This record gives sequence, C-alpha cells and structure tokens, in this order.
Amino acid sequence: MSQLKPKVLMIGWEYPPHNSGGLGVACQGITQALAEQNAEIYFTLPYQLKQSLGHMKVINCYDKSWGNENSSLPPFGAYSQSVHQSNDKNLDSHQLRALPQSDIEQKVEEYAQLVEEKVADHENEFDLIHAHDWMSFPAATKLKKKTNKPFIAHVHSTEKDRIPNGYGSNYIEKTEKEGMEIADQIVAVSYYTKRLLIDYYQIDPAKIQVIHNGVFPTKYHKNKSDSFAAKRPIVTFMGRLTNQKGVKYFIKVGRKVLRKIPKALFIVAGSGHLYHELLLQTANQQLTAHVLFSGFVRGVQKDKLLDRSDVFIMPSLSEPFGLVALEAAQRQTPVILSKTSGVSEIMTSAVKVDFWDEDKMAVEVIKFLQDKGYSQQVVARQSQELSQATWSKSAQKLKKIYSQAFF
Repeated sequence: MSQLKPKVLMIGWEYPPHNSGGLGVACQGITQALAEQNAEIYFTLPYQLKQSLGHMKVINCYDKSWGNENSSLPPFGAYSQSVHQSNDKNLDSHQLRALPQSDIEQKVEEYAQLVEEKVADHENEFDLIHAHDWMSFPAATKLKKKTNKPFIAHVHSTEKDRIPNGYGSNYIEKTEKEGMEIADQIVAVSYYTKRLLIDYYQIDPAKIQVIHNGVFPTKYHKNKSDSFAAKRPIVTFMGRLTNQKGVKYFIKVGRKVLRKIPKALFIVAGSGHLYHELLLQTANQQLTAHVLFSGFVRGVQKDKLLDRSDVFIMPSLSEPFGLVALEAAQRQTPVILSKTSGVSEIMTSAVKVDFWDEDKMAVEVIKFLQDKGYSQQVVARQSQELSQATWSKSAQKLKKIYSQAFF
C-alpha cells in the first residue's frame, strides 16, 4: 500500500441524504476529506444510492426481499431499537421503524453475505477494510477472513450508549465486541468512547486510537434578518427523541427558564419513540405555547434553525461524540454540553454541565439570553476551536492508522 495513496474498502450503512443521524454525516466528511488527500475509496451500502458521488465509488449491496420497493433506504435505521415493524413504504431514513430482533439479525447477516459477493470483483483494488459501526462488522469480518487484509473498526456509537439503562440487545453487543476483537485497529470517535470500549467491552487499549469528528471550514456570519419568531429568544435541542439524548431534561430546563424569560421558545428538532410522551409532558406542564416540535431536520432547514438559535443544548446521558454541537458552533450559536459527551473534549469553551443538572443548565441559558457580551465571548472561543476540528485533520490521522495496520 502506498502511504500517499491508500486504497480503501469502506463498509457503511447510511449516507446523506438518507441518514438517520451523525453516522452518515461522519462517513460523508471522512470520505470527502480522504479523497481530497488522494485516497481511493469503495463504499458499500445496504441500499441503492441513486445520486453519483465524484469522490468515491459506491457498491450497492441490497436485497429486494427486505421490503423496500425502491431499494433506496437501509433496511432499518442505524440507531433503531428492536421494537416493532412498519409496513409503510413511504418513510424517509430518519423515520425507519425498528424491526423485531430476529429481522435485524437476519438483515445484518444478509448484508454481510451481499458485501462479500459484490466486492469479489474488486478484491485486487483495495488494500484494507474500514468498517463503520456494528452493522458493518460481520461483513468486514467475512472479508478479512477471506482476503487476509487489515480490518479497521470505526466505532461511532455503541449499544451501551444507545441504551444507557443496560438493557440493550445482547446480539448487538456481541457483534460489536466480536468485531472489535477481530479488527487489527479500532478508531474511537472520542476518549469517552475509548474508555467505554476498554471498561465495558474489555477491548485491548493498545488497539484503540482516538480520532475526533470534524467539520469543513467555512466563512460564516450569523444572519437573523429573515427568520421566524423574530421577537422571541430561541433555545434548541436537535437529536433523536430517545432517553439517551436527554430530551426530557431539555423540557425541564425550558420550564425553569420560562419563569425568568416568558417569551423564550424551546424547539425540539428530531424524531423518535418518545415523541408522544414528550407532547403529553409539555401539555401537562402547560408548556405547549412555548415548546415547538419541528420534527427531523436536515440540510437547509437544519442550518436555518441553528442560525436562528440563541442557545443550543445537548443534554445527552451518553454521547460518543455529538457532531451536531460542532455544527451549532459553526453557525455561531453558543453551546451547552453534557459532560458525558465526546465533543466536549475538543469544545473546551462550551459550557459543560451534568446532564441531570437542570438548575445549572437553566442558569446558563438565562445568562446567554440576557448577557449578549457573554454569549459573543463564548461564540468567539468556539470559533477558534473549530479551526482545529476539521475533517482534513481527521483524514490525516486515519491515513497514519492505515499505514500502521498495513505495515
């Protein structure tokens, strides 16, 4: 393998615009940055990506029996829980319903088999295998055993993160652990995640290297001239509506802030199984006029919401990284982070609190809304940190890991 031109087979599960969260966005950032640094990339997906990508070659590995008539979406979302199955054929990727556990296992194993078959014609065109999260580990394992090529396991999230109460899927945890044990090298998106892999999954720390996620540099000036609710301060949560993301704490913070700033508007951007429960929570607390549920947002909608936000809160119980916090900072929005988040390792100027400390979060929100000088100071420091948190730097570190694994 040339150190200047790595040839990589990446095994993925989702890619924008069909992404259910940060996994797809991270894969986009990583592959684009690697391509800019002369890497050749094949990228597998469990569905048919219809748009062409100039920076890499996509290998579509799907089965029509999975129930998606157009084969244009993954068989289940990257962060889905195993609960129930939907027959709705018109779902976007963020709305993909959870499947029975047996179906999840079957589709992951089928994907592994399809990847092995589809990649067979390209085995001489890549030097190593780079797999993203547990859904791709069985496929990577098959290819490693068949080709004896190095396998890099990239851990963006774990079942322990997604189900903080410890009652997650034994199958997923087993698949994660086996994949990491077989892998030659492991990339963790944060030191927070690395500690979890060592302590909970008993993975050899010598195999784990940390590479934080990033953003692409951009020149940006916040503009609220053409925005909604112009006379109301806006506080935003953006993420899946699950226990992991701490959205219930966000609602509780809103109630405390409204006692001091009654015009404040709290926006919950995302979808998930807690949606109806949260609606009832806001209604019971008479907060309906103060909490807006926008649904899942992406692209221009996401940027406009982050532009308009006066404060962004990420109160996750367990957050391997938290890419949306970097995106909020890039839109010059002050950020409040849970201490149990990987992104806090590089956003040292963001306000960091315990996810359960509603009082502290409320105090900080009020301070941001009432003290514009304080808000501007934090935004300025966040912007300085973003200059170091780039996909280009992440790609450079990945290339070093490729060389170590190959040689």
